[in-house]
Amino acid sequence: MTIFYPLRARRFAARQTETTQQMIAFLLRQEWFAVPIRYVQKVVPLGNVYGDPKGTGVSLTIYQGQELLVVDVGHRIFAEVQNLELPSEEDILTKNNSNLNQQRFLLIIQGAFGESVGLPIDSPPSIRRVPESAFKPLPEGYVSQGNIQCVSSMIIEVNDEPPLFLLNPNQLTQPQEIFSAL
Repeated sequence: MTIFYPLRARRFAARQTETTQQMIAFLLRQEWFAVPIRYVQKVVPLGNVYGDPKGTGVSLTIYQGQELLVVDVGHRIFAEVQNLELPSEEDILTKNNSNLNQQRFLLIIQGAFGESVGLPIDSPPSIRRVPESAFKPLPEGYVSQGNIQCVSSMIIEVNDEPPLFLLNPNQLTQPQEIFSAL
């Protein structure tokens, strides 16, 4: 006896599905980065940060009534310091509305030892599904120059979008690297 499959079922059977990973993508200093969604606990607006007078990139903020370690991801990735402090009231009053809409966010991820760590980012994050075939290793010459640290690979997007650099959350939050800067 012949079994007839509808056309739609035959199309789905012929289509090969590729494994995808969900990523949280964000803009930081004009480059796009991504972190696997399984490491991300929450995204909140960046509040006041305290306790980094020497510009080490490690500070604290108060989140849900508790101190939260904040690691300046830009400092870790680009090996440079950016001021995380929010503008004063005078600065806010003198800037136009377009600058006020540039709210920064805090990406709260799980650190290497299970602790929560905040990473300040420049843009609202987005969720992206990335096929496994889009992950490409960075060229060895690029890695050896040390332009960007804590990046494990590059994700090439197909829709004429800029590539994403895949960050390694464990490298971003490792205590020995954080405290070696102190």
